[in-house]
Amino acid sequence: MCIRDEFGAFVLARYDQFTPVCAVHIGEALGLLSTLAWVHKLNLGSVDFELDSKKIVGMFHARTQDAIEFGVIISHCKSLFSNYYSNSSVEFVRQQANEVAHSLAKAATFTASPQVIVDIPHCIEYILINDML
Repeated sequence: MCIRDEFGAFVLARYDQFTPVCAVHIGEALGLLSTLAWVHKLNLGSVDFELDSKKIVGMFHARTQDAIEFGVIISHCKSLFSNYYSNSSVEFVRQQANEVAHSLAKAATFTASPQVIVDIPHCIEYILINDML
């Protein structure tokens, strides 16, 4: 996960891992839940959450609920969002636009535990510079 300011500049990032290994859509939903909780703890106010999973964004905005594990995670996401993010949004972005998150996710596989990154990691430095040009 990567937090950027309104100009696209790097603010903070975080590596997170989920075990045991799970289905991709479950991992993406857990990632959103973890991000919502983390950003709330940081007390950042309004935030636009961008995901490259149409399934997650679609279920997040759906009015129906699913009783299986995936639906329960999405329900928790909706609850956190409605309680703490009144002026925020959860939006779909194409995978190419979410290159920073994918690079961080790859780098996270080499870490033993969750980490908050204050300085721009080398794995995303070039991408961030290109995004700001």
